[in-house]
Amino acid sequence: MSFNKNKNMKRLKEAQEALIVIYNAYNQVTSNPLADLDVNDEAALKKLLNTVMNRESIAHMQHKKALKESTELRSCIADVLLLLDDCDIKEIKASMKKATALAEEE
Repeated sequence: MSFNKNKNMKRLKEAQEALIVIYNAYNQVTSNPLADLDVNDEAALKKLLNTVMNRESIAHMQHKKALKESTELRSCIADVLLLLDDCDIKEIKASMKKATALAEEE
């Protein structure tokens, strides 16, 4: 296994652990807990993301404030989905930031 593959697997595991934590926090504060979580099931994660986004939309339409955990949960789900597709958004953002800083130096 290459260094990059190990690094990606480590990032995926970290992202999945973060998702579990925020998922549990969300379920503690919501009146309607989410379905069981499988951090390796891409289809289930997509469905979960849609559910969270729908709940945010309903809260907005009812002029209620969405749960603060909702935004973080949405972000964590998206991060895991991208990592499952071998796309590390944090690495991409860091590379872009570095490239921007180098361009500004010139």
